[in-house]
Amino acid sequence: MRLFDIKTNILPRIDPNCDSISESLSFLRYFKQRNLEKICSSPNFFDVGNNYLPDILIDLQKEASKLENFDIPEIFSSVIYPLNTNLIEFDNLITVNESNFIICKFPTFGVPLNFYEKLRYLINNNYMPIITNIVHSPVGKNQKILNDLFEIGCLFDIDIYDFFEFKNKKTAKIIKYMENQNSIITLSGLNKITEFEKSFERFSKQTGVDKDKLIYKYCWSNPNLIVSN
Repeated sequence: MRLFDIKTNILPRIDPNCDSISESLSFLRYFKQRNLEKICSSPNFFDVGNNYLPDILIDLQKEASKLENFDIPEIFSSVIYPLNTNLIEFDNLITVNESNFIICKFPTFGVPLNFYEKLRYLINNNYMPIITNIVHSPVGKNQKILNDLFEIGCLFDIDIYDFFEFKNKKTAKIIKYMENQNSIITLSGLNKITEFEKSFERFSKQTGVDKDKLIYKYCWSNPNLIVSN
C-alpha cells in the first residue's frame, strides 16, 4: 500500500508541535515507515508569514541527506487559505506544487458572508479550489451551501482523522452525498491515523465510499495528479 497525504504539518517553527528541524525529521521518518511515500506540507496561511516554503523544504532534505540510512517521503508544498481572509487582494497565491489547485478552508465557527465571491474569483482566475476541514465546519452540515459549492466546481478533501474525531450521523450522510456528486478528490489526515486497514474499513462502512477507491484513488492517484498538474 502506497499513500500520499496532501495535508501534513512538518515545517519547523511554522507548524504547531514542530519546533525544530530534528523534530521535523522525526515526523518524516515516522511517515515513511508507515507507507506514506509522498506528502504535501500544508501550513495555515497565517502561520507562514514571510517564510519562503521551498527553501525550508530544501533545508529539511539537506539535513536528511546527512544522516545515514535516513529515508523520508517525497515532499511537496502548499498553503491552506482560510476563507475568512480577503483572498481577492492577495498576490502570488501559493498553490499545491505550483499547480492550479489551491487548498482553502471554512472557519470552524460561522460562515463568511462573501465566501462565494472569493471562490468564484479563484475559479475565474483559473484556480481549482479544494475545500478541506469540511467535517468540523458549519458548511459541512449545510446541504444548500454544499450544492452551491458543487455547482461552481469546488472539490473536497476529507480529513479522515477529523471524521473520526467529529463524526456524527449527519457527517457520514454528507460525505455520502459528496461522493454521489463526484466532488471528493482526496483523503488526508493519514499521518495521524495509526491503523490504516482498520481505519479505511471503518470509514468505508460508515460512509459507503468503496475501500479500494479510498486507498488507490483518494490516497494515491488523485494526489499525484494534483501535484503533476
